[in-house]
Amino acid sequence: MSKVVLLILSVVLGVLVMVSPGFITGHTFSSTQYQENLYVAEFVVRSLALIIGLVVIYDGIKSFFKNQVTT
Repeated sequence: MSKVVLLILSVVLGVLVMVSPGFITGHTFSSTQYQENLYVAEFVVRSLALIIGLVVIYDGIKSFFKNQVTT
């Protein structure tokens, strides 16, 4: 596949990973709906989803620019 297609797919996949906790729970993060333990657990899951999504996007960008610059 083309590097551009892989870049676009990695960006789309990264964004989907980042917003997946919202799709799964059906709402955005709210501190009024949970008990303390669930509040912490949802915060951790949403933070990890954000980090993993950014890593997927970073890897796609890194592989796109790999061997692009030749001198």
